[in-house]
Amino acid sequence: MRYVARDTEGKVVAIFDRPHPAAPEYLDENDPELIAFVTGGRSEEAMREYLQSSDSDLLRIIEDLISVLIDNNVILLTDFPDHAQQKLMRRQNIREKLQST
Repeated sequence: MRYVARDTEGKVVAIFDRPHPAAPEYLDENDPELIAFVTGGRSEEAMREYLQSSDSDLLRIIEDLISVLIDNNVILLTDFPDHAQQKLMRRQNIREKLQST
């Protein structure tokens, strides 16, 4: 998605994955204007803080995804390395204990 639409002041307001009547201009993925649009104009430090704060949410999503895949026999717990199996089981046991209280 690097074709951009601009407002009347020339500011990037939308991006598309292919040419569009409103977005004929192609920008390189490293273009500062494209990066500013995608990041919402946030500073690098603000983006790092956001990533760190969202890590626990993402971890929970990944844990839930792994559980669904195991429950549906898409993967087996034993497909993971031993240390990963232990961590997954430990976290699952803790979650079960917290839910039962």
